[in-house]
Amino acid sequence: MGIQLEDPVTSKRKNRNPKRFMKLIIWISTFGGLVFGYDTGVINGALPYMSRSDQLNLNAFSEGLVASSLLFGAAFGAICCGRLSDRYGRRKVIYYLALLFIATTLGCSFAPNTGVMILFRFLLGLAVGGASATVPTFLAEMSPAKLRGQLVTQNELMLVTGQLLAYVFNAVIANTMGESGHIWRYMLILATLPAIILWIGMFIVPESPRWYASKGKFGKALRVLRQVRQEIHAKQELREIKSSIAAETKINQATFKDLTIPWVRRIVILGIGIAIVNQITGINAIMYYGTQILQKSGFATNVAMIANIANGVISLCATFVGIALLGRVKRRPMLITGLIGTSKVDPIVKTRFLLI
Repeated sequence: MGIQLEDPVTSKRKNRNPKRFMKLIIWISTFGGLVFGYDTGVINGALPYMSRSDQLNLNAFSEGLVASSLLFGAAFGAICCGRLSDRYGRRKVIYYLALLFIATTLGCSFAPNTGVMILFRFLLGLAVGGASATVPTFLAEMSPAKLRGQLVTQNELMLVTGQLLAYVFNAVIANTMGESGHIWRYMLILATLPAIILWIGMFIVPESPRWYASKGKFGKALRVLRQVRQEIHAKQELREIKSSIAAETKINQATFKDLTIPWVRRIVILGIGIAIVNQITGINAIMYYGTQILQKSGFATNVAMIANIANGVISLCATFVGIALLGRVKRRPMLITGLIGTSKVDPIVKTRFLLI
């Protein structure tokens, strides 16, 4: 963390349109979600080609390692980057994550063998996990309270957009470059483009005002708030942030002993259960192996690539609906409705999909 980023908040130029600047901040920072989505979706189309004998010569086990190494790294990245962002700032961590995205994507794209591919996929997972933890935090702290839910959800929108773009580019490359074995490298390297945009954008985006306030830098926090809020709202929000931080300092840090408290234990179990239900439906099998599943069903590789786009389109449409409802419908009914879908409808749809 030795590089000193010039903070836009120190610039003498004042932002005259807080709403426009806020939109710019949201757009730039959510490129972390876009590159996250692309990196998780691109392997779907790349695996059939990199598995060939004249390429990485993957078998079923090594294919699983290539696909899952990113998720393994993401778990560590999510854990580590939370503390790093608390110490060094959200903006600086996202800046370094963008550099890590670029470096590891290049490493995967030019990997000469399976071992190097797995290593760089793991390191790429660190960036993916870090972005999944840091970007939503940054968005939440930059957003006004009444729009926080919708704006934070835009990161999820960019994530599924990244997955859709991965499916589309996979299909385009597969159908235009024929049976060339190295086309998987072109699929992977495209992920550097959103990562570069994210990296450059971090020179424009200011640091989180809440992070400044947590470090006692209230003057800088107010200057950032003035860039993204009206003057009267900026001062009021700073007072609210100060009160929140003061209240947090009086709260004891949670420990495993707190799980002995029934209501705490119930909330933790529910949270873990929701996370498990979202994944145990088998969505990741479609996300990572959809092309190969369709190949086994009799589709040609290039046709399977095109058919895979439907999964990305449906995810994107569903996210748009969720964002539209988020400001109008309470969180709990939406969560219950979503859980009904993942618990009941999703397995049926996927069973039929697998039997095509």
